Amino acid sequence: MKFLKLAAVAVAGMSLAGCSLLYPHWGATTFPTDGPTSSSSAPAPSASASASASASAKPIQAAKVVILQNNVDATAGVVDVVAQISNVAEDGGQCTLTVTSGGTTKSQTVRAESNVDTTQCYPMEVSLAGLAKGSASMTVTYKSAGYVGTSTPQVFTN
Repeated sequence: MKFLKLAAVAVAGMSLAGCSLLYPHWGATTFPTDGPTSSSSAPAPSASASASASASAKPIQAAKVVILQNNVDATAGVVDVVAQISNVAEDGGQCTLTVTSGGTTKSQTVRAESNVDTTQCYPMEVSLAGLAKGSASMTVTYKSAGYVGTSTPQVFTN
């Protein structure tokens, strides 16, 4: 009887240990997309370490920004855009949707995050209120520590 109890406990323990293989962030308190938390126990970098880090910084490279989807909703008075950066997968950048009509420009800036082998912009939305009726154009600009780029302008009628 003791053997059966011991075997049951061993099987239960092994099956629960397998959960950590299926869910590697077991017990994490933040989502993987959240930024790093600050820690007061980490020593501040010295001036010489900062100077050597900036001397070895990579130059800014061209980002290939692609508008994947745009939707002009005249009834709601908004334009919605989904865009990605096709030549880099990184976190920490920002995407800015800029809509121009006549002499008026409106924009919205959102975060961007890594998506397998691209960088995905969060969905963007700009109100059409206050823009001149007729032909308008939109672009998406991406900026990060290592990449900068702007999409090809897309023309639409509002």
